[in-house]
Amino acid sequence: MADRILVAYATRYGSTAEVAEAIGDELRKAGETVDVRPITGVTDLSPYRAVIIGSPIYMGKWLPEPQVFIERHQQHLQSIPVAYFAVGLTVKEGTPELLRKAEASMDQVRLLVNPVEVGVFPGRLDTSRLSIADRAIVKLIRAKTGDFRDLGAVRTWARAVREKIALA
Repeated sequence: MADRILVAYATRYGSTAEVAEAIGDELRKAGETVDVRPITGVTDLSPYRAVIIGSPIYMGKWLPEPQVFIERHQQHLQSIPVAYFAVGLTVKEGTPELLRKAEASMDQVRLLVNPVEVGVFPGRLDTSRLSIADRAIVKLIRAKTGDFRDLGAVRTWARAVREKIALA
């Protein structure tokens, strides 16, 4: 019987992985059995009663790996509670317009599997970890560097997701 919750994520520079770990930690504190894994390493969903999937937002979209994963496992994911989260620098200001744009990054996957909950969180930008191409983009758009994550908000969201999973 499926009794675990999976938190699966894509990441480029580690910020989304750390958000996924915070979600997993909060669910464990609440008594859940949780696996937090990179999405590319997940092949079998049968042990899971719910799945939380996250991706950073790049150029207004999720990375391709989560969408491919959801397409591949769509039938199974439609039969269990699923939640999505996105991590991006554009939401650090928290304006409704920026949050709507960030949520739009999940439109494609929401069409595939409708989630019980969606979360959008600010990320971290450390230019020393970026590829040359990404550094050029950051310089061009004049993005501010720093850690803008609010792990308290992430943990609050994880508790809300747990409640919705229990009700689903």
